[in-house]
Amino acid sequence: MPNIWTHILFVDELCTRLNRNDLIKTAGPCLHMGAQGPDPFFYHDFWPFKAGKNVEDVGMKLHTEKCGLVLLDMIERGVSEKNKLQSFILGFVSHHILDRQTHPYIHFHSGYEENKHQELEVLIDTLMLDRYMKKQTWKSPVHKQIKLGGNRKLISGFMMTVLDQHFPEMMTSYPPGFIERSYKDMEMAQRILYDPYGWKNKWFGEMVSSFSHQPVKGTADYLNIQRNAWKHAATNEERFESFLDLYETALQEGEQLFHLILEYWKDLDQKTFMDIESVVSDISYDTGMPLAEGWQNKWSEPIV
Repeated sequence: MPNIWTHILFVDELCTRLNRNDLIKTAGPCLHMGAQGPDPFFYHDFWPFKAGKNVEDVGMKLHTEKCGLVLLDMIERGVSEKNKLQSFILGFVSHHILDRQTHPYIHFHSGYEENKHQELEVLIDTLMLDRYMKKQTWKSPVHKQIKLGGNRKLISGFMMTVLDQHFPEMMTSYPPGFIERSYKDMEMAQRILYDPYGWKNKWFGEMVSSFSHQPVKGTADYLNIQRNAWKHAATNEERFESFLDLYETALQEGEQLFHLILEYWKDLDQKTFMDIESVVSDISYDTGMPLAEGWQNKWSEPIV
């Protein structure tokens, strides 16, 4: 999962390519929180000193189980929803498309030690925001981009119906209100991690450094601009794409899918929905491979 800014950049670019910037203007926070996909569940009760049920398991399940079924259900439910929930659904779909293209790259280059995955994603966030928006992540308060306000209950209620349909055990295994709390905690975490002057990173060190945006130090080619060889983290296939290449591939796929979804919501043509099913398929967010094939990420050569 690329980090928060990269997912926001991605969904905004999809809207721009389809001449639907109105979605950003009228429902930006819903679109941008949707673009975080299942990641908010990783933020539930994020304080290190708080012990609680492992709600992050919900995020992992959504990344690795019933991926296509859940997305297709959300898209179908979107037919009868209004602007804000439709924007959230489009954002959620965009998260999947970007993850399945870039996650093997992230896993290979970060490895599997604690917090290294997040560390690389945060570095890539900073490089991507600078490249595409000429902005500095550590001076750009991203929590404002996902501030749901009164829409938090709307989105949480929607996600509750989806999860209850596909993972009914979740509704009894985790604390009441865990969905709404996860969205609230993600926003709070990003507000706390925002560190424009660097003092939080200085004083709290490893507690925040892997998660908090700061200037990129050193000359490592985190985006693989040189297109050096790397291996797919699950299949061990040799690859040469840069992160930017993978990002553009995801944009092309996402543009096609957004067009189909918007067309389906307008005309309710079942042939269009069949085309949506074909694009979405049933692919793991985590490995970028079909779930039925059972791939697991295991290969890596960390650069962080």
